[in-house]
Amino acid sequence: MKQEHKAKLISTKEAAALTGMSQGWWRDAVNGRKPMPPVRVVRFGGAVRLPLGDLLRYIEKGSPIQSRRRRGRPRKTEFMANPNRDLT
Repeated sequence: MKQEHKAKLISTKEAAALTGMSQGWWRDAVNGRKPMPPVRVVRFGGAVRLPLGDLLRYIEKGSPIQSRRRRGRPRKTEFMANPNRDLT
């Protein structure tokens, strides 16, 4: 069964459905605009595919991608969710 996952290639749309990230995020990561998880990329002309085995290994590992902090003032929900907020 593991051999089947190694050989299968999936699209960025399928990767987005598996990981809960958007398809646009995967396209940006593949093109170098976002930090890429440790998943190989296979290109066939204009088509981009990801090995399912690599993606499942990444999901099992539970490695979150380090996201960049947003610029500007935090939103109210972010402020209220912070347990270290200043209540003075």
